[in-house]
Amino acid sequence: MADDGLDGPELTLFGRAGNGGLTAIANGFDPGRLTQARVLAELTKAELADRVGVSAAAVGQYEAGSTKPRPELVRAIGRALGVAPEFFALGRPFGRLDTSDAHFRSLRSTRAKDRAKAVAHAEQLWELTNALEKRVRFPDLSLPEIPEGTSPREAARTLRQAWGMSRGPVPHLAATMESRGIVVCLIPLTNEAVTRVKAYSTDALGRPLVIVTPERFKSVYEYRFTCAHEIGHLLLHPIPLPGDRKQEREADQFAAEFLTPGAEIQPLLPKTVRMAVLDALSRTWGVSIESLIYRMGELRLVSDVSIRRAHQRLAQMAEFRRPEPLTSYPGEIPTLLQEAMELARRQGLDHAALARELCWTSSHLGELLGQPDERPRLHVVR
Repeated sequence: MADDGLDGPELTLFGRAGNGGLTAIANGFDPGRLTQARVLAELTKAELADRVGVSAAAVGQYEAGSTKPRPELVRAIGRALGVAPEFFALGRPFGRLDTSDAHFRSLRSTRAKDRAKAVAHAEQLWELTNALEKRVRFPDLSLPEIPEGTSPREAARTLRQAWGMSRGPVPHLAATMESRGIVVCLIPLTNEAVTRVKAYSTDALGRPLVIVTPERFKSVYEYRFTCAHEIGHLLLHPIPLPGDRKQEREADQFAAEFLTPGAEIQPLLPKTVRMAVLDALSRTWGVSIESLIYRMGELRLVSDVSIRRAHQRLAQMAEFRRPEPLTSYPGEIPTLLQEAMELARRQGLDHAALARELCWTSSHLGELLGQPDERPRLHVVR
């Protein structure tokens, strides 16, 4: 969309940005913010260029920092990307990530553009966390040092001991992670591109972040396994190798041992695949029947042939493929950021003030806090 000029100050989401304000933003234009906003808007450089009336090469130069957009273009770019002009101003903390800095679940089915959008989301999650930590003390990070060469199973046992976990199932995994200083965030189902990324994690910016798209999971059990999988990456793989089969396999082995320790689950597993018994264990231990079948294979309780047949049988038995919505398990829904926002509000920082500080819309801030906008949407009929 071409700019309509600067005939006077325009009322923006964050106040009035007149000629002087736009000139200051243009002079201190942050190229990284442009890339972040464009990736989150799922626009190519050419598509953005077409909307603001410049060439794709010009957008590339803005993002590279070799040139700066004219003041009147700052407004047009903001409109095209759904952000206020102030979003592009230098001076705010900016945690920059590369796609190689994160562990991605199901990388093979994830396009590069979707990974880029996921990384931009993680950057903003760090920015929100950083802003809240200025006002609120988050739980101290509690992740033990795992020596190189430690097996995934031994790492899982070490973590359970470090977290003071008694024998038995792990209740409220998300809440447990947050109480140990790990930020967990759910990506809402907003569009198809985001939801191609099932889960990812990173500690490249300091405090570990685990981001999950819950709609991609058929049950809360699969979601819990994925969260444990991401903890395994954070402990075992300081250098992410996105899509590496060895790292993915090790993270799965960690998750299985963390959620269902072999010494405890083995005596409880049946000697042959009995779905009713596995279903009861699934409910007690908070893992899927599929995971327990794999566990029987890992512990050499049944043959590989029996495992394959069990999965085939399970696929045909609707009574054991019931949906288990995440909302039915409050302890699995992250609350750390919402609680931090509430404490910050008591210190005088309200939702609108934080949105202005971050140069986000109020609704976008609500999404990252896990507070979806529940107001009814007005549809204007033309």
